[in-house]
Amino acid sequence: MTEIDVCRGALRELAIDRLAGREVRTSHLVEAGLDAIVAGLDAPSLALLAGLEASEGDAVDKALDQVVDELGLELPADATAARWLLIHGWLTAMVKGDLSPAAGGALVGEVAALLGSPQALRGITRWSAMLDNWIPTDLTPRDVCEVPILEESAELLEGPWPPRPRHP
Repeated sequence: MTEIDVCRGALRELAIDRLAGREVRTSHLVEAGLDAIVAGLDAPSLALLAGLEASEGDAVDKALDQVVDELGLELPADATAARWLLIHGWLTAMVKGDLSPAAGGALVGEVAALLGSPQALRGITRWSAMLDNWIPTDLTPRDVCEVPILEESAELLEGPWPPRPRHP
């Protein structure tokens, strides 16, 4: 993967995060634009994005939209689709071992709340909350929470996506 591909991916990820309703600092958007220019990525609005001040939130958002269009970056159709895409990526990364259950579970919990806490994700969010409140001096090993997060992640990835509500 080239540096340009990495920069395109970073811009796309930031745009998806923003679409999903996650907090994306304008300074990160400006920095991603600057990194893309340095890497040699060419889009007319990149210079505009990279040259803005982080305090110019509306202008930064508009410039990012233009960059996404100019680069032809594919984004999910709406906020809900973006949220499920993010969750799928985090579940996959946890199952592969590229993301810890603690970090991944917290991310899933954050976006699950934006989705209205779907039943399919409640187990992961509960185990994640317990893991978040785990005390280092506790005699209970972290695996008690981490293993169920990984098991539920793998189970969700094996089923339809996005997951359908579970029926008792």
